[in-house]
Amino acid sequence: WAASGSIFAISAAGFFATRAPFSIPTVESACGQAPLDVWFYSTAAEVNGFLAACGADGRNAYTNMQLADLAYPAVFGLFMLLSLVATLRRLNLGHRTLLAVAALPLLGTAFDYTENVFAWRALRAFPEPTGTDGLLGLASAAKTTAFWLAGLLLLAGLVVVAGRTLHARFRRQSTGFPRTEDT
Repeated sequence: WAASGSIFAISAAGFFATRAPFSIPTVESACGQAPLDVWFYSTAAEVNGFLAACGADGRNAYTNMQLADLAYPAVFGLFMLLSLVATLRRLNLGHRTLLAVAALPLLGTAFDYTENVFAWRALRAFPEPTGTDGLLGLASAAKTTAFWLAGLLLLAGLVVVAGRTLHARFRRQSTGFPRTEDT
């Protein structure tokens, strides 16, 4: 989990907070707006409108971002999956519940790659629209929804784990039992 978290943190910093040729700020600067990948939803007309507004330099920046986005969904999805599984195991949930909830980051990753396929198709066909331009927005919405649900479940699980830990410590202190190494 720690290695996955480190790789995710480095990747996210490079992707969201630098001026690297593949970064979101670089695309925003070149295109005058956020890339389609961070929109919740886009229509077919908005896909072509975004690419037109970018100009050649912006489309090159967006292509660089799409190249980096070949790895980022797997990095983020794996980190979310491992974080959810670690948290849910602490809650002693059943195996089926664990599998069902853990599927959310995998779904998010699958929709992220689907979104990327549609973005590549739009880039390659520009200035002509493609039959999948409208599906890019649906994939974006599905990706965002799956990852947000996974994130909310992770946060809720962490709150429950923290609450249980604090409750157990308070109960031990109030009954006078000595602390053990695992608490």
